[in-house]
Amino acid sequence: MMSTGRIKYYNFDKGFGFIAQDSSDADVFLHSSAIKHPEYEELRVGQRVKYSVVEGEKGLVAQNVEVLLTPTERRWLRQGKAIIPRGYAGFPGQNQGQFISDEAVPAPNYGAGESKPMRGRDISVASSKPASKLPNQPTSTKDSGDADEPTQDGQEQASKQLSFGDLYILKQINFETSMFFALYNAIQLPATVLEMTLSSLTLNSNGKEQQIAKTDVKYCYKDFDAEKVQAAVEIEEDVKAQELTQLPPDAQLCEVDTEAVRHARKNGTAIEITLRGGETFRGTVDWVSPYEIKLILENGAKVVIFRHAVYNLSVD
Repeated sequence: MMSTGRIKYYNFDKGFGFIAQDSSDADVFLHSSAIKHPEYEELRVGQRVKYSVVEGEKGLVAQNVEVLLTPTERRWLRQGKAIIPRGYAGFPGQNQGQFISDEAVPAPNYGAGESKPMRGRDISVASSKPASKLPNQPTSTKDSGDADEPTQDGQEQASKQLSFGDLYILKQINFETSMFFALYNAIQLPATVLEMTLSSLTLNSNGKEQQIAKTDVKYCYKDFDAEKVQAAVEIEEDVKAQELTQLPPDAQLCEVDTEAVRHARKNGTAIEITLRGGETFRGTVDWVSPYEIKLILENGAKVVIFRHAVYNLSVD
C-alpha cells in the first residue's frame, strides 16, 4: 500500500531527507536512490510525494518514492526541460507557480554594462517588498522615480530570465558556500561569493574582498569536491601549448551544440569538455544554460564550467 506525504527536509548535496506523512506523526527517512523520478533533480520542502514504507535499522524508510508532479510539470519534463523546484531553497517568497527553464533566458552580453549587484535574497517574486533590480528587468513606466521598484509583472519577468547559473551562484551566496574558482593565471582561488552582476563576481577570499570578471573564471566547484575535481582533470598538452587567454568581453562564445548537450543530459550520456587552458573534464550533464554547463564527473564531483572558457566539447 502506498502512503502520501510532503518533503519535510531534503539535502540535495548529500542525497537524503525526511518525509512528513499524511497519516502519521512519524517521519520517514528518504534517500535519493529511492526516488522514481531522477530527472526531477532537486526536491523542495513541501513537495508532495507517494511512497511505500519499510522498517529500517534506525526507523521508517521510504521506498519507490514518486514525486507527485502537476500536469504542467509533467509536460515540461516530456519536452526535455528541467524544472527549478518551486520555493527554491534560500529564496523566500518565490511564486509557487513559477517555472524557470534553461531556455527562458536572454543571450549573454558581457559588454552591456553593469547591472545592480545581486545578492541571494534579492529574489522575491511574490514578496510584499520590491526586489532589487535584476539584469534585463523591466521597470514601471508610471513614474521615472520608481525605476528601482519594478511592478510585480516586472519581477516575474526578471525571475524567468535568470539562468541556472545565476540561481546556482545566488544559492551559494545565501549559504555562504566555500568554493574554488579556477582563473586563467593558473590560480585556484578559494572564496565565498558576496555579490554578482551580469558580468562580474564579488568574492571574499581569505578575508579580502575582490571583484573579478566572469570572463576571468574558467570553472568553479565547492571546496568539499576539491580533491576529486583536481584528481579528475586531465591536461590536453596541444591546447595548453597555445597559451590561449580569456576571451574579451565582446567576443563570441565557443560554438557549442546546446541541443546536443541537452540531449546528452536527458539520456545520461557522457560528454567531454576541453577548456582554453587545456584542462579536460569528462562526465554527465547536471544542467546547461547559455552561460555555463554543470558536470557530474566520473568520480562524483561536480564542477560548473563557464562556456566562454570552452575550447572544445564532444558528446559520446
